[in-house]
Amino acid sequence: MKKIFHIIITVAVLALFIGCDDFLDVNTSKDSPTSVTVDQALPPAIFYASQQVYDHAEYAVYLAQALTTAGKSQTSTYAYSSGWEFLSMNRHPQWRRHFYDLGANIEELKKAAEKIDSKNFILIARTIMLQSTMFTTDVFGDMPRSKVYLDTSPAYDSQEDIYDWMFQEADELVELYANPEWAANKANIRITKKMDRIYEGNLKKWELYTKALRARLWLRKLPNWENTPEVCNKIIGMVDEVLNDPAWQEPRFNYTGGTSEQNAPWGPYAPIINAWESRGNRLATSIPTKFFAYGVLGAYDNNNSENARKYALDPRVEKLMTMRDIADKKGSTRLRWLESNIGMDVSMRVTNYPDLYGSGDNPYTLNDGYIALITDEELMFIKAEAQYWAGDKAGAYNTAKNATIHNMKRLGIVESELVGNALKRYNVFFEVRFPGESLFTIADLMQQKYVAMYLQPELWNDMRRYNYSSKTNGITYDNVPVYTITTCHNGKGTGIGKPENFSAEYSLRRPYNLYVPYWMQEDAFGQNAELSPNAWINRLNYDPETEDKYNKKELERLGAYKNAEWLKKRMIWQYNNSGKAVASDPTEWK
Repeated sequence: MKKIFHIIITVAVLALFIGCDDFLDVNTSKDSPTSVTVDQALPPAIFYASQQVYDHAEYAVYLAQALTTAGKSQTSTYAYSSGWEFLSMNRHPQWRRHFYDLGANIEELKKAAEKIDSKNFILIARTIMLQSTMFTTDVFGDMPRSKVYLDTSPAYDSQEDIYDWMFQEADELVELYANPEWAANKANIRITKKMDRIYEGNLKKWELYTKALRARLWLRKLPNWENTPEVCNKIIGMVDEVLNDPAWQEPRFNYTGGTSEQNAPWGPYAPIINAWESRGNRLATSIPTKFFAYGVLGAYDNNNSENARKYALDPRVEKLMTMRDIADKKGSTRLRWLESNIGMDVSMRVTNYPDLYGSGDNPYTLNDGYIALITDEELMFIKAEAQYWAGDKAGAYNTAKNATIHNMKRLGIVESELVGNALKRYNVFFEVRFPGESLFTIADLMQQKYVAMYLQPELWNDMRRYNYSSKTNGITYDNVPVYTITTCHNGKGTGIGKPENFSAEYSLRRPYNLYVPYWMQEDAFGQNAELSPNAWINRLNYDPETEDKYNKKELERLGAYKNAEWLKKRMIWQYNNSGKAVASDPTEWK
């Protein structure tokens, strides 16, 4: 990994978002900086912290099989949405975002803050770095941390050591935010809105976000790693401490709209950050999967209703995607989907499928929308999951239901404002998806979190935490396959259906057209290739543009160098240490 000169990046992004306060301006020319000051370094760090959420979500929405594309090639520039052939991709934005855009600039920010003893900048910088480290290790595993900027080819820390550091760092940060010698330090320079577009330097709010990050961190203990009542209760307490604090405010980076990076990354403008190292969103050319549209959202088999013109059990579907017309025998507008990577029929066009920018009610897909570093719903679902595994299924039921209602409100669906068929459909949804405390399962909980985490990084993290559990791979938790879903087989007449009509099943399965050399195995005679039993992707390969060139020895030591088997290796939080998972294949956990 080569250490780059990062002040150039700082100033380039800075120019897009802020004007310089001049109280610390020591540069002779603002176009040719000779040093970086805290007021210059913080804005790009916060901007990239937001962009990082998108980077991970952009992969996650395909790897968790919510979206697919019209093609069916085994190889492409976007391996995460085609055949999982990752080794030929020349870079991953997540890797560079952490080590260069964030890590290198935050190192400079901390140095500048230490020089003037402005501890408030250091606290925010460390919080952002904690977020970034967690995102990065959760998709790559082992990676440089303790010696990252000491050498051009730094040694990799194990994921176990990285998690030990993150647990310790989270606790220490919470203590420091509460320490007046840090939070109320007389040398602290006031942080303005120009520097901090999320919390305007309010350290209490940054403290609560740090506590929220700690709750997400501890959730990795569930359901496999350390699933005990003590851990579950600790997680519940962490979430309550955040959500019950009147100072809590969801951390949002708001975009103004306009040109380039002024637009939200999931919006129709689809900005590409720093051009060569990032990717714009591809919602304009993507298609909802059968798993997401038919299974999770509960799309009706019968779409011929003209009564309410509704398309699925879940009323959020029209907020997330807008159905478009196509000439068929009824002339109707229909919700259409594809199996993952199966490819589009030659008679169809992408415009025959839903517009994934939605109705204008989804705040993430607007040019002037926002990125949330963590959402209220995510915290509520974290609590619900901990309640479930602690044995409080009634509490989990109510918390998950409230989280789902909260997510609906984010999209503009409010029960008190609904009438007629819209209200009936809303009620039927809750009758089907929340059938009662005694019937509530971990599958019901995680499927609703799946909808709430659409276009969020946790979408894929959750699916991997539950090891893609479904009837197709034979892995169950609490005796249920988590991603096997009861869906609707009849919306005839009202476009709403009745609870008793929701009896069809759909299970998560591996995508079609996976890259044969990596993901298929042949029998003893070299014939009848089948997907290997562990052919789920569990991690990304290290960024070839840097690591293959400058850190090859470390990759070889790990067994990761140009090795597709590395992609199948589980994260430390996926192994069945708690014994909560049951697999039909006895070799599954090897």
